[in-house]
Amino acid sequence: MMLIPGPVEVPDSVLKSSAYVVNHRSREFREIVEKSEYLLNKFGDCSRSVMTTGSGTTAVESMIYSFTEPGENILAITFGEFGNRMIESIERRGCRVNVIRKNPDSFLKEGEIESFVSTHKEVTSLFLVQNETGNGTSIRNLEEICREGKKLGLKVLVDSVSGFGAVPLKINQWGIDAAATCSQKGLASVPGLGIVLIGRDFSDYTPARKSIPQYLDLNISLNFLRKHETPYTPSTGSFNALNTALRIIDAETLENRWKRHHANADFLRQNLSGTGAEILGNDSNYSDTVIAFRPPIPVSDMQTRLKSSGFEIARGMGDLSDKIVRVGNLGIVDGETIVGFLNAYYNAVGLKRKIDISDAPEDTKLIVNEKPVL
Repeated sequence: MMLIPGPVEVPDSVLKSSAYVVNHRSREFREIVEKSEYLLNKFGDCSRSVMTTGSGTTAVESMIYSFTEPGENILAITFGEFGNRMIESIERRGCRVNVIRKNPDSFLKEGEIESFVSTHKEVTSLFLVQNETGNGTSIRNLEEICREGKKLGLKVLVDSVSGFGAVPLKINQWGIDAAATCSQKGLASVPGLGIVLIGRDFSDYTPARKSIPQYLDLNISLNFLRKHETPYTPSTGSFNALNTALRIIDAETLENRWKRHHANADFLRQNLSGTGAEILGNDSNYSDTVIAFRPPIPVSDMQTRLKSSGFEIARGMGDLSDKIVRVGNLGIVDGETIVGFLNAYYNAVGLKRKIDISDAPEDTKLIVNEKPVL
């Protein structure tokens, strides 16, 4: 079973839905787009949801290029690899980027944004990564930080590629102008779609000019979305699979999905404790979707031994490539899966320890009958 930060295992119904080819200008396809946007708007507390064939990076860059202009002064927060990638994309846009850099042991405090902007009044936009996939950390006080940015008059733009669907994110309520995500992580669908959730202030207009590629221009996509279409030929199977995955979330309820991810992450970290694993992060910034740790054996051995037990995990990225492993807790992972992983982990590191499914907290249960395809 894949326990990586994405793509994730998907239910059989989602996988079957992905084998779908249809005229993308047909009534049938427009209904899929309309129903999917309705559920995305509902889950994200947003006003519009643009779905584009591509990846999370497609969504992030579409958001960056559509909401900024060359020469604009930006404040970006980074906790690691994906924060750095976001900054590089903003720089490629031609913006002037002011950076607040954090490490996996720190967190973003309320007041930091206001303090920075008080001495950098030229800043017009705030960019944040809700969940840093590279090292298993998260901005857990995102609501307060976004409200602070909005109060200062900044455009607030969030990379929630590995967060949305698994952890709380409320666009309009928190004062977020746009957030980027994708189909193949917290939403537990197949890869193929980048998604930009847009708040009420920009539901009919984004500030980009004609200096960006058409494919990344959210204005063009919003115009087509009014008639429940995409401007360019989409991956119709990915759209159909997403619609099925969203209906599964609706049946589980989004709140229960948040609870399950949080309970899974706590359960996993608690049972890794005392095994020689050095978990990155702390109680102020732990991620609920990616658990990163330095294993007590070499990373390559850890991956190989777990793979032989049926569990695929990811190694670190960049400077952490050979130092940590990352366990994805996204989509339809439940307590039974975590128990199986932990027992495989104990065996891999030579511990004579075993836990049972009865040890898993109640909130880790998957309350819809949608198990992954294995």
